[in-house]
Amino acid sequence: MTITNARADTDDIASVSGLRTRNLAGPADDDARACEEPRVRSPSAIERAAIALETQLRAGPLAPALRRNPLLALIHEGLDRDILAEVHAGLSYALADSELALVLQVIPADAAAPRLRAFLKRYRPAGIVLLPSLADRDDLAALCSAEQAACIGIGPRKGNLAAARQELFCDERGAAVRMTVWLIEQGHSRIGFVAGPESLLSARERELGYLDAMADKGLDRGPALIVAGDNSFASGIEAGRLLLEISPRPSAILASNDEMALGVLHAAAQMGVTVPADLSVAGFDDTALARRALPPLTTMRIPWSNMGRQAARTIAQGGHSAPDMHFETELVVRGSVASLS
Repeated sequence: MTITNARADTDDIASVSGLRTRNLAGPADDDARACEEPRVRSPSAIERAAIALETQLRAGPLAPALRRNPLLALIHEGLDRDILAEVHAGLSYALADSELALVLQVIPADAAAPRLRAFLKRYRPAGIVLLPSLADRDDLAALCSAEQAACIGIGPRKGNLAAARQELFCDERGAAVRMTVWLIEQGHSRIGFVAGPESLLSARERELGYLDAMADKGLDRGPALIVAGDNSFASGIEAGRLLLEISPRPSAILASNDEMALGVLHAAAQMGVTVPADLSVAGFDDTALARRALPPLTTMRIPWSNMGRQAARTIAQGGHSAPDMHFETELVVRGSVASLS
């Protein structure tokens, strides 16, 4: 049954309650016998039928919409503000003409499950968008499903078909292979790598891609050439110093994200190493920082903004049971890499 108005009419109530329309409508003016009957019967019948109608609606296909607030929540750990800004821009653009309001919520990874559960119960959002590393977690997707909120994870594909979320993803490992192979094609054979945190699936995939390419070309990929970072600028500085102190030092350094790559640029400047004449540096993500660096940073573009737009469109259209979507990466060549060949 389709209800087009907020208030149900007597035909709607009758179809649910099983009462006759005449009994619901009250006594007719020309029916003296009806006027003599107790008046309490008609209101009682209407009230019972209205309750039955509400119960039917809340148990039917419209139930999720009736229980949701028009909110889309972007859930993040508050760590990578540049990626957050890119996704936020995409979401905001797509929601400009939507009835959904966008809210941002910081949830730390070590308390993600109870914090997200409390958020869902308190605000009842229509949809949730999770950023890495929260997007990697099946338990958070399950919480969203239990509260009938659409859930979309942005980042590398985990590929769990049982997970109750849509995944918007890139081939992070393949992208790292492409970047490393491109550096090799520029004549670089000794390439250092600044790895991201092990807790991030994207960081693990990017490191594996680097290792794949170096192994395929038969090049040194020993532990001295790989330094762990935590995706921060400070860790990039420290990793850059360590890589530039080894002998022979690498002619190129690839960092797992742009912020650490900028840290490497900073370390090189502190140590009197000129980029790109003495050292080539490349990053990952293509955030605003990469475009503002000096020299501008060569990087692998992850379409964070486009994935944010798609996430917003999906949730605005209902959001449930949407298929996973693959997004292409792009090698962006700027002034931080020199060719040795």
